[in-house]
Amino acid sequence: MKLRHVMTAALGALVLSCQGPAAVLAQESAANGAASPHAAITEAHRVRALDTLDRRLAHYVMHERTPAIRARLAERRADYIALTDPEAFRQAVNADLLAVSGDRHLQVWIEPRSRDEVIAQGPPPTMEQMSAEEARNGFGVREAKVLDGGVGYLDLAWFSGHPDAGAAIDAAMAKLAGSRALILDLRNNGGGGEAALKRLMGHLAPAPMRLEDIRMRRCAPDPADPEGCIQDGSRDVMERHADAVAAPAFATHPVYVLTSSGSFSAAEAVAYALQASGRATVVGEVTGGGANPSIAMDLGPWFTVIMPIGEARHPATGSNWEGVGVRPDVAVPADEALDEALRRIGQEPRRNRIVASRSVPGGGPPSSTVATRASRSDLREASPNP
Repeated sequence: MKLRHVMTAALGALVLSCQGPAAVLAQESAANGAASPHAAITEAHRVRALDTLDRRLAHYVMHERTPAIRARLAERRADYIALTDPEAFRQAVNADLLAVSGDRHLQVWIEPRSRDEVIAQGPPPTMEQMSAEEARNGFGVREAKVLDGGVGYLDLAWFSGHPDAGAAIDAAMAKLAGSRALILDLRNNGGGGEAALKRLMGHLAPAPMRLEDIRMRRCAPDPADPEGCIQDGSRDVMERHADAVAAPAFATHPVYVLTSSGSFSAAEAVAYALQASGRATVVGEVTGGGANPSIAMDLGPWFTVIMPIGEARHPATGSNWEGVGVRPDVAVPADEALDEALRRIGQEPRRNRIVASRSVPGGGPPSSTVATRASRSDLREASPNP
């Protein structure tokens, strides 16, 4: 367990593109059943979180919405502060953030432990330690197998952002190579990082596919506030492409992507790009609707805000799935999506049934660098990793 906790300070400089991973840590902490460390959160911590959030909103990519968001937070400030339960405080703030912004990535999360305590434990883990932790969780590969009738089935729990994740995807695809079709199960995938996503997409077309463009907001330092920024409304556009793979496992084979309402962020990016390029059929439910690349910024020792700093735009559509989700080509309940995909491939589904559970939008791995990497930030930024 200690490695999971020291990871809290490990990857603060990395960008969170397409998920809210602090949620996973909060859920894990609650599931552990021990006395909650959140009892140490005081009114002063809540006040500091609100004050810092107001300043951090200067970074929000939809800067035209910021005045309304700030006004709502100011109007409800006394109500928030009166909520002594940290989770009730978080939920109340998030409800208003969503109501005003309509942005499912803009959220506040609670850290499982105080940053002050984590920092006092010493230096962050090495890349080798983080890789070992990711490997224990399969780099997000939950299952890769060949179903009856020669149909490849890949279930991804999340998209790992660790540099070693590409090799894990390669290994999974090698296991499935030779299958007559691929079913990619993202029904329980709440998002993640760039490394696994780009390598997977490299296996699904003959040449590296162009993914969405990222329009990053320009943010100059604010001389009056080291935690703020000054936006001029312009954007820096970054083109993203899938990895070049020597021998793509499913370059031209039929691909079916399974989705649920819990499929979120990076999972949606995969479904959207494959659908927009005509490379896959999406089967299942409308997804969660979180498209914009984000980073995590601290709001003091206990709270974190997931702050969207860019807009995703797919070149084929000129749009994205923000707030509306990815609409399936074949709409069926998530629990029926696998059976429906198998029928469309021409395979009897009964012996292959795998029922979907529900993922949490913004979720990721149960414990890994993906879950921890973006929940510690001191405003350092890197390139986005949807």
